[in-house]
Amino acid sequence: MRSACRALERVLCRIELAAAVLAYAAILLLSLTDIVGRNLFATTLAGGELALRQLVLWVALPGAALAVAAGRHIYLDPLNLAARQRWMHLTAVPFNLAAAGVCALLTRAAWTYWRDEMQYQAPGTVWLAWLGVILPVALALLALHFVLRAVLARGDAAA
Repeated sequence: MRSACRALERVLCRIELAAAVLAYAAILLLSLTDIVGRNLFATTLAGGELALRQLVLWVALPGAALAVAAGRHIYLDPLNLAARQRWMHLTAVPFNLAAAGVCALLTRAAWTYWRDEMQYQAPGTVWLAWLGVILPVALALLALHFVLRAVLARGDAAA
């Protein structure tokens, strides 16, 4: 079970890293295109600025999932802040499951928001709404990473 969880986490990390790197490359290319367009042709790409905003999420949110997988995310629970090493085996499972629950609730809200955005998009800007799918997807991935962290922590405590 633990080896399957570790393998799943490795695959997820590769996908998340690839998504973040591709989004970063798209940000650079879109920014460069925008600069050249403004300076040489006095025009910009339609929706370019909005696409850049969405692409920032495509870099940041997979990065957050990678931080959870590496155990380098921000800890907000007081027990882990006070004596993290000493209490980790007792607090890791419930706090990771609580974080997964919060991310699952946020996933549901983000999915509803994204679905509504898709429904009311102008025909020419549907592609911008598709970029927004990162929010529910990334929150679902965060929830999955927290569940995997809880399973792995439980296995480490039992070992």
